[in-house]
Amino acid sequence: MVTNGEDYYFDPIGLHIESGMMITFRNESGSHSSTAYEESNPSAEETRIPDGADTWDSGTLNEEGATFEHIFETTGTYDYFCLPHKSLEMVGRIIVDEPGGPAEEGMPPDGDVPESQMIIDEGSVAYNEFNI
Repeated sequence: MVTNGEDYYFDPIGLHIESGMMITFRNESGSHSSTAYEESNPSAEETRIPDGADTWDSGTLNEEGATFEHIFETTGTYDYFCLPHKSLEMVGRIIVDEPGGPAEEGMPPDGDVPESQMIIDEGSVAYNEFNI
């Protein structure tokens, strides 16, 4: 999770993993969160994680180097956002095993992420590769 001037982003912005893997979100600079698009979270407005998947919200991480971990067990597509910078299009996408679920219906409402096939083909899509 990065603040670079007026840019706020997840890097990588797209990631392909296997089910059961733990992902560590690390705050490189600024104050950020990693928050799942899940209707139970009033800030999310809609669900963009697979049915039956565990939701998550790191809360705002204010210190450089602060981390949050989440294990992804359910196959499908997960879109997530940074609560403090959602309006600035700070969003990301994780594909677990293969694409599927509500996130596959289009882009998140708060910004663009790489298409799922691009994420699968590359394994990891860096922010600067996607936003050129």
